[in-house]
Amino acid sequence: MTKRFFPFCLALLLVLPGFGQKGKQELKVVFYNVENLFDTIDDPHKNDNEFLPGSDKHWDSGRYLHKLTNLGKVLMAVDSVDLPAVVGFAEVENHEVLDDLIRLTPLNRAPYRVLLVEGPDPRGIDVGMIFRSDKLTYLSHRAVAASTEFNTRNILYVKLLGPAGDTLHLFVNHWKSRSGGEAKTRDKRIENGRLLREVVDSLFALNPRVRILIMGDLNDEPSDESVATALKALPVPKKSLPGNLYNLFYQPFSNGEGTLWYRDWDLFDQIIVSGELLSRKKNHASYIDPPEGAVFKQPWILDPGAASEPVPLRSYDYKRGYLGGFSDHLPVYIVLQYLQ
Repeated sequence: MTKRFFPFCLALLLVLPGFGQKGKQELKVVFYNVENLFDTIDDPHKNDNEFLPGSDKHWDSGRYLHKLTNLGKVLMAVDSVDLPAVVGFAEVENHEVLDDLIRLTPLNRAPYRVLLVEGPDPRGIDVGMIFRSDKLTYLSHRAVAASTEFNTRNILYVKLLGPAGDTLHLFVNHWKSRSGGEAKTRDKRIENGRLLREVVDSLFALNPRVRILIMGDLNDEPSDESVATALKALPVPKKSLPGNLYNLFYQPFSNGEGTLWYRDWDLFDQIIVSGELLSRKKNHASYIDPPEGAVFKQPWILDPGAASEPVPLRSYDYKRGYLGGFSDHLPVYIVLQYLQ
């Protein structure tokens, strides 16, 4: 080898993956309230009559498949380079509808696994999750009661092992709605937040540096009592501390962003994390960068016929009927980084 050729080879090796530098693996974590993802089969144990072929909505296999296709398009667009590693869902009827979503859409390109525990919600809607088994390893999952006073959606608690061997504790939520009025339902959402905080505190008691990731439709803003006081989810500081929860959507909320429209934009869909996930120390296995959540808002998932400004294009509108859209919520996501 000549003296001139050796420096060239050395420089080439330094820019190749695995030589002379560390890379990053990015995993996108998404939450999406998909607005009434029901199948077309009558379940005698659920109030699903609104979503059957003979109902006023004429919810047949064609409309069901169209809804699945639309949701698949959104999730593929949220991560156009790779498919999301984790997606938490609200308003899904059962395990089967998520099976259909990953089987009948281009999401079938990735080895997703479905997690869902049937809950006591009177409408028969639940929270669920899909995750990529080629990116994350399953450890366990179970339901956590979100209330001791009334029937509502359970919280789905999932433990996954990350690529660097770090354990992630994920909680998927759908808190009490504001139906009947915000003030009249406020205490129920405060209870939702308080009970979740009790579980979080039990994890912090064992390890203040535990990696916790909470996602969901909380039906409250980041500054409301249920989130800021009961759950104790704080704005992201310049320096995070172990044993605290930080709301990655506090700043987007302060900027006027939203995920659903009712007279104005509300930001009910949020992702909240423990301080350990905001640490950028090189010896930490995983961290979130940028340390802020994002709302996926593209013109093609908005309703151009809305009377107000363009809002999420939903499947049904109470006045205009079937619209063939996506959901009345926009999805939110964060980027989880791993050093390789």
